[in-house]
Amino acid sequence: MDKTIMAVIIGGAIVNYVIRVAPVLLSKGRRMPPFLATFLNIMPVAALGALIFPGIIESFPEKPIAGIAGVFVAALVSYFADGLVFPVVAAIAASWFTMRFF
Repeated sequence: MDKTIMAVIIGGAIVNYVIRVAPVLLSKGRRMPPFLATFLNIMPVAALGALIFPGIIESFPEKPIAGIAGVFVAALVSYFADGLVFPVVAAIAASWFTMRFF
């Protein structure tokens, strides 16, 4: 492997590590306001939704309703069932059913 590529990979890893560790080290011993703590707990879910939803709509370009149906079925099943397997299987089945019959 070229030394330049290796240097870029190692440099990127160091920068990434410093960015992730700095907030922990700088906030050590300080209490976070409750509003900020709630915001940071909710943020990963919102970011995940914003990243995943466009992919769901574009997953079936000829029938975007299939991806949307899968999401709604997964949300409904996950509300009533514990675990991850049942919502995923239900979403796959709903998307397949929508692609096949609509």
